[in-house]
Amino acid sequence: MKKFKFKIDGSEYEVSVNEIEHNIAEIEVNGTPFTVEIEKQEKTSAVTVNRKPAGKVAPIKTPSRSLVASAIKAPLPGSIMKVLVTVGQTVKRGDLLLTMESMKMENNILAEHDGIIRNIHVQVGQTVMQDDVLIDFEGAEVVAVPPSPVKTDEPNAAPPAPKSAGVKAVKAPLPGNVLKVAVTVGQTVKRGDLLLILESMKMENSILAEKDAVVKTIYVQAGQTVMQDDALFDLE
Repeated sequence: MKKFKFKIDGSEYEVSVNEIEHNIAEIEVNGTPFTVEIEKQEKTSAVTVNRKPAGKVAPIKTPSRSLVASAIKAPLPGSIMKVLVTVGQTVKRGDLLLTMESMKMENNILAEHDGIIRNIHVQVGQTVMQDDVLIDFEGAEVVAVPPSPVKTDEPNAAPPAPKSAGVKAVKAPLPGNVLKVAVTVGQTVKRGDLLLILESMKMENSILAEKDAVVKTIYVQAGQTVMQDDALFDLE
């Protein structure tokens, strides 16, 4: 039993709560019994979820592959004389990979860039045809970096002069060794003049000027090994 005392408008009341079952209560007010119904109010508590606005998530940068796979193919038909590398071996640009005989001449197959030997498809004594795959090669990939814009404090400064459209790159027509460089920077040459002698497949190859020009840049020197399409000169 619970007892309470109330004072309403100066009058005092003594209330005794005898029993409560569900929403029915038996009470006494100043000794007078009453049966009262209690109104139940369902209490709901609002749950507030503070959600932060989704921000911009920075993308996860995955490391770019520094290696690119390529196949080394036979440049012409012939037979394999020597295989000088093994699977998993690391080689440098210009290293000798294998030797093949073609048209009674020995032809050296060289690495075009640094890399790793992933698979070897041939063996000594095997006959191959032109463009047959000899070696699966995984070599360093060169990523070109775009040039930065030229900044100047002068608002009306003229843009840098573009490279002359008359400059022509002379490239190696095939892999080999430079035997002789026959010109110097600044030299004027005529169409058909000898620029360089390149040894390839035990033969001397003369690199000639295709037009009248001035030698602007020389990229090679005697004794250097070059690959096909390597730049030899800039002519203007």
